[in-house]
Order: sequence, then structure tokens, then C-alpha cells
Amino acid sequence: MSARRFAVAFALSTAACGGILLEDDGGADASKKDVITIDVLMDCNPPLTKCGPICVDTMNDPSHCGSCTTACASDDDGAAPTCSGGVCTFACNGGLTQCADGVCYDLQTSHDHCGTCATTCQPTETCAQGKCCGAGGTQLCNGVCTDVQSDPNNCGGCGKPCPPQSVCSGGTCTTSTGGSTYSQSFTEQVVATSQCIAWNTWRANLTGTYTSVTLSGSNDPTGRTCTGSGANTLCQALHNGTPVSVSCGGFGWNVDFCSGMTWELTADGAACNCTNPGYNIRPCISTNGDWGGITTKTCAAPSQTLTVTCQ
Repeated sequence: MSARRFAVAFALSTAACGGILLEDDGGADASKKDVITIDVLMDCNPPLTKCGPICVDTMNDPSHCGSCTTACASDDDGAAPTCSGGVCTFACNGGLTQCADGVCYDLQTSHDHCGTCATTCQPTETCAQGKCCGAGGTQLCNGVCTDVQSDPNNCGGCGKPCPPQSVCSGGTCTTSTGGSTYSQSFTEQVVATSQCIAWNTWRANLTGTYTSVTLSGSNDPTGRTCTGSGANTLCQALHNGTPVSVSCGGFGWNVDFCSGMTWELTADGAACNCTNPGYNIRPCISTNGDWGGITTKTCAAPSQTLTVTCQ
């Protein structure tokens, strides 16, 4: 077979692939070339599309996404590009999730995409392990947002308990001092003059650090107790004369100053109130019988003993 016939045969044999063939005829005049061009349109089976010499799925091919000439690019973080439905996207790097804005986020730590793409934490919160927690020293300990600056069971970090008779302050365990108890008998509808003097003296001597406070009395010797940093907050507030509210031991505790009385301590969720029945003590009130009460009305209460212990 002559060189020319061979070239034609070879060109025909490649027509199914849609090639372009240039071939020398090998004749006497080697400076002249017979160029045989075969350009056969290649049919691709659906859903493939012919892009040059190859068949591609433009719905899923990142090098030909939506059209033969569209190649997907990586995002700014270097995430691998992908093509889905003919639209360029990208696969987020390990541990990240792509949200509706097309950006990859760490849902464990992202303030505006905490746990899910649609969850935004409050301005004062942080995102810890996919949950919104209060700002400052808050961490997620056993699934609960915990202030590791003051929690004696997680002091300075999750799972770091303080030893007995100590409190957690600023993320450090501090040994508490000995306890101090105020206990006086009150008479129905009688101004508690001596009890008031004892109350102010007792408050002034609360100079230690405390891990529990108990409000009890003759009507409830067990009373209600707050332990941990909340107890120290309440006892220090009594000493300093500072209003404060604490949720502790399942109850709302308050230290407050109300008109006609000196500082009071309550464990019934109210302040400056005649709760009935209630848990409060305010020895220096100037109105008969409104010095508080335990499990009774707290204005014009029946005679009883009231006790507060900061331990």
C-alpha cells in the first residue's frame, strides 16, 4: 500500500473519534505535503456533551461545569471545587460546613453559625462545641454552659473541682474561712431593736470567703441552702451592702435594701415583698412584725426564730 493510501485509511479509521490528521504523501517532491484533514463531529450519548475530543457530563464535571468552557475554581481556603447541577461549588475542608452564603464555617465555634448554619449566638455569647454560651469564662462542660471562673466543680476548666471548704474565684480554687451564724428570736408585731443591732454586727463580721449560705428558722430547721460561688456572692453582698440576685439551689435569692428597713436576705424569689409563705429576714425594719419569716407570712408574722449561716 502506498503512503498516501495508508494515510487515507488511517484517517478514515480515526474518523469515529473526530480527529484531525496531517500526513506527508511521501512522493518524489518531499518539500510538498498533501494535507488530509478529516473533521468528523462526534456524537456523545446523553447526558454527555461533546467538548473537543471528549465526552463530559457538564452537570457534574468541575472542569466543564454547565458548559465546555467553564472550569470551577477553588475557594479562598483552598477547598476542592465541585460541580453540582451545572453550577460550580466546592467541598469544604475537613470539619467545615458550607452554609447558604456559600462560605465554609466551623459550626463548633462560629458565633453566627453555631451548631447549625441558621443559629446565631447573642452578641454577649460565644459558640462552644456548637452551643451558644455566655461570654467571659464560659465553657461547655458535659453539655452545659458553665462559668469556669466561678464554678467550684469546674474551676478554671471543665472537670476541675475545688477541694472541700473552698470556692472558685477567677478560675482558681480558694480555701474558705470558718462559718458565721446569725440567729435571733422575733416576737409577733414587735419592733426587733436588739435583733437589728445583732444583725448589723453580724453582717460587718462577714469578712471571709464562703461556700454556702442557709436561711432557716424554728418553723423549718433545714431551711433553704445555696452552695458554691452564689453563696459567697450573697454573703459578700450582705457584708458590703450591695443589692444582688442569685439563682441557686433551685430558688431565687436576693440581698436588697428596702424603704423602712436595712438590708434583707430572701430565698423566695422576691425582694422588698410581704411574701406569704416566704423565706426572708430583715431585722431592722421599723414597722412592727415585718421582720420577715420562714414558711409563714413575712409581714406581721407569728413569733419565731430566724437563722442565717454563711459557711
